[in-house]
Amino acid sequence: MKIMPGHYDAMKKAINEVFDNHGGKAAIVKAYESGNFPRAEKVKDLQMRFCFDLLHAANISGLMSEIYEYANDSHIFTALKKICPQVTRQY
Repeated sequence: MKIMPGHYDAMKKAINEVFDNHGGKAAIVKAYESGNFPRAEKVKDLQMRFCFDLLHAANISGLMSEIYEYANDSHIFTALKKICPQVTRQY
């Protein structure tokens, strides 16, 4: 994984705060698995959408600017897959 450990830890902390502030992991996972989110019908890769939606909700644009200096979306997605729970489309 190309994301530096300090940046990874900060991403993980911010995403866990999103879970805590929005009803917990189970509630968010259930919403995504059932298609209860905007434009769900257009999603091709649910796991990627889920991960990047959580990253966006974490509101860490300053940190992401630092990460994008040495990494790209593929590297970030690899880190996000380790941080975020697995979702399976059920809609």
